[in-house]
Amino acid sequence: MPIPTLQTLTSTLNTHSRVNVALSAFALLTSTLLLPAAYRDYKIFKSYGPGGVPNNALGWILVRVFFQPFGREMLSTDEYVRRIAAAEGHGKGDEGFLMLSERRKEGRPVVGPHVVPQRQLTQVPDEVVMEKFCDVFNAFGLRNHHLVKLSRSNLENHVPALFFADHIPSPGILNGEIAHIHSGNDHSAHVILAPADCIKVIEAGWGQRHAFSGSSAMTYLSLGTRPDIPAEYLLIYAPRTEAEIETVMQIIAAAVKFMTGREDVR
Repeated sequence: MPIPTLQTLTSTLNTHSRVNVALSAFALLTSTLLLPAAYRDYKIFKSYGPGGVPNNALGWILVRVFFQPFGREMLSTDEYVRRIAAAEGHGKGDEGFLMLSERRKEGRPVVGPHVVPQRQLTQVPDEVVMEKFCDVFNAFGLRNHHLVKLSRSNLENHVPALFFADHIPSPGILNGEIAHIHSGNDHSAHVILAPADCIKVIEAGWGQRHAFSGSSAMTYLSLGTRPDIPAEYLLIYAPRTEAEIETVMQIIAAAVKFMTGREDVR
């Protein structure tokens, strides 16, 4: 084996030095660009407050690494059009149960970039409206005890939700959960609506689909501990005024009518 010359050793060392410098520069550039962006993303995740996943670093990593790739677009209505057409007049609530008098003003709010929890970041109501909305929601549940009962959400774990009343047969969708509102900063809501009402809500700017709506992602990712989210599962944007509370409650009432098959909602 030939003995390396001083020139060969020097050239090799210089090459290694350049590689090390390049790798160090790349690592520095990556950390400079990615770490601040990751921190900002984590702060947004933390701002949602408690939800269906832990509101900490572990929950954030879980969502970004494992959940995010399964998210779907959230504004199309094509699936509902197909479902209505396939029902051919024999589906439950083909025409829907909702009459929306106007579009939501000021356009859609910005919704957080994470698939779960699904929360809006802008157009958030003040505390007075938030409290009023919670009171009206709870009063609705108590007033309609012949159809629904109030209990803690199975999906969000910490917020009030409407379930089928014990004497009303449940189709088993989402373990009988029809609607819930979110605590924390936004007070948006999730509901299950008739396909026709999903179209009305999305087109009028009052809500959007969940990123997992119509997929088996939740069941797959939770190893079967959580049910599939139906295609008709929508995020309803938080009401900002008392008039908007009335509209959102009309949407929630339409969800109860659709799910229970009853129209005697009070």
